[in-house]
Amino acid sequence: MGAVPQKATPASAGASRAVIPAKAPKTMAIGVVLQQLTAEFPDVTVSKIRFLESEGLISPQRTASGYRRFTQADVDRLRFILTTQRDAYLPLKVIREQLEAMDSGLVTAITPQVEPSAPVVSPEKFRGTAGATRLSEADLAARAEITVEQVRALAKGGVIDADASGYFDAEDAQTAALAVQLEAFGIDTRHLKNLRNTAARQADLVTRAVKPLAHQKGEGAKHEARELSQQVSALMVSLHANLLKAELKDELGS
Repeated sequence: MGAVPQKATPASAGASRAVIPAKAPKTMAIGVVLQQLTAEFPDVTVSKIRFLESEGLISPQRTASGYRRFTQADVDRLRFILTTQRDAYLPLKVIREQLEAMDSGLVTAITPQVEPSAPVVSPEKFRGTAGATRLSEADLAARAEITVEQVRALAKGGVIDADASGYFDAEDAQTAALAVQLEAFGIDTRHLKNLRNTAARQADLVTRAVKPLAHQKGEGAKHEARELSQQVSALMVSLHANLLKAELKDELGS
């Protein structure tokens, strides 16, 4: 009885059938990447993307001329990084470790969710006011809906500060409005000045935390330092809020 004939395979059938190479994924320029991300992340910039590349979090392809080309997988990776920064307030070192674990197959990519323990104050609260604002005493009083006399009292008490030209900014107006509301509860300028001093000490801590990054010469390092300062500030204020809540619970038994 003869051997059972084998079913011909492409290899046994000879080399007449060409192997079709896998189609390369479609790529896009950095401007197209920005268009995809800007709606969800209004603050993302070219320098931010370049900085993330310099930190090794993304690795776009390069053309012969040196231009960056991104695949959809690169965009999805960027979206994960930006979402994690925004919603989970994680530093790049931790995000890099998560990405390395995902790349090695140890964990599955999961879009971060804001937990109940997340800061009660978001980093966006610490972004500067768009555009320069110069307010006179009368302008500040009108914006804060207080009197000029109250503005002068707050300035004299060191709660708000005019610049060298005697003008205030939008943050001063917000501070003045809050200060006057607190004064209605018997918290006077002396107490408010103590809060200002506490804020100055906290600002010093934030500055120390971001100083190593701010002094880097890498592309986008200053932008990253500003974002980090916003995150640290939000965490610090949120911690203060929780500590104050705990103290009130002890004092008032609630």
